[in-house]
Amino acid sequence: MKIIASLPYIIVSRSIDWNKQYYQEKEEQLLLADDKIISHLNEFLLGEIWDISYRASSSENGFFYLHTNRGLFSYHVKAEPSEFISKYQEMKKRVKKYD
Repeated sequence: MKIIASLPYIIVSRSIDWNKQYYQEKEEQLLLADDKIISHLNEFLLGEIWDISYRASSSENGFFYLHTNRGLFSYHVKAEPSEFISKYQEMKKRVKKYD
């Protein structure tokens, strides 16, 4: 398996201790391999992915969406994912050639 591109995303967890609310951010990587996309919990073969999209929600944050045959998966990102998206589109074209 060869990694083509990566996209950092944030997992925000919330906890309450002594009537105070705390937020903790953990950074993970969304990896584009030559045949799949891998998150910290899931793996999606390129054939399972229908589309990917991005929507900016503020000046520094946004949401990256994977539209799959298992449903919609969203990832909170701080970086604009245009390079990841273009690499994915290149890989998807290559996979379709061999179908």
